[in-house]
Amino acid sequence: MHDKKPKKIKIFSEAEIVEDLEKYREVAIELGAKDAVVVPSEKVRVDMRVRNKCLIPRCPSSGKCANCPPYSLEPDYVAKLVSNYKYALLCKMEIPSDTICGEGLGVIEKDGKIGFTKTLSTLLKKYRKMYDIVTEVESQAFYDGHYHATGFGAGDCNAIFCHFAECAVLKGEACRFPLRARPSMEGSSIDVYRMVAEAGWDIYPIGMDCNPENLSHGTLVGLVLVD
Repeated sequence: MHDKKPKKIKIFSEAEIVEDLEKYREVAIELGAKDAVVVPSEKVRVDMRVRNKCLIPRCPSSGKCANCPPYSLEPDYVAKLVSNYKYALLCKMEIPSDTICGEGLGVIEKDGKIGFTKTLSTLLKKYRKMYDIVTEVESQAFYDGHYHATGFGAGDCNAIFCHFAECAVLKGEACRFPLRARPSMEGSSIDVYRMVAEAGWDIYPIGMDCNPENLSHGTLVGLVLVD
């Protein structure tokens, strides 16, 4: 979108930052978030054990995406980064349980070409929506003068945007989606589960053996740091 009106850079008062954050919260909901909440940056929990879950057991995206371990931001770096911000906007989307787990997920091969099942295609669109919410809020904050605003999405951007094609960045080329792709919260060692629980929202651990009949819904979460 090319409709942003840049505002003059200024030193924001605490009241002005809070007012803008409420606006971004409303923007996130208008764009499709189920809910959004403003939290102090101290509530953005960074824990190296989160990154470890990308590696043990090894996620299929590990090593195949510039925003996934071992190429993603290191825990110490993320912790220091977060400490330089005052607030974060936490956004969530809820998706049907049979879209995020179950036997319908996967890739298919037909006539020598790799494609996605209908369920996986639907799921990737949901993830893409969360990324778009994050990048739009980040963009709005940037043009409002919060020029350090930084967003984190949910899930592997290579799968979501490039449909598992070889990551261009890892080939030494420019990212195919530089204004939309972002590091994921989990790939950046941010403890999504804890943050969501502290926000009072419902979230469940979902793995390969999860039966969708035992799950009320799946939860996708994004984050924008603002100062």
